[in-house]
Amino acid sequence: VGKASYKIRETKNMRHFTYSGNLEDAIEKAKRDLQKEKENKEIAQWYWLYEKAKKAINAHNKKIANIEAFIRCAEEEQEKQKGKKDNETTGS
Repeated sequence: VGKASYKIRETKNMRHFTYSGNLEDAIEKAKRDLQKEKENKEIAQWYWLYEKAKKAINAHNKKIANIEAFIRCAEEEQEKQKGKKDNETTGS
């Protein structure tokens, strides 16, 4: 195997491929790289971390939504109670 190499450059919605050296060698190198990536043991840890982070973010956002909902309801209740108090003081 010679010193073949390949490059993949990505733009927003396109991929550009280039290689240098012997094309057959570049293909073999790409196949070895692909196999190495598919057998990457670290990726399982990254998926675990991703799922854990997703759950934490969702729990955080839900907690914020719940606190905001409580504040809205509590302020509405506070206004109702003020209205009742005002009616009792002016009505008596």
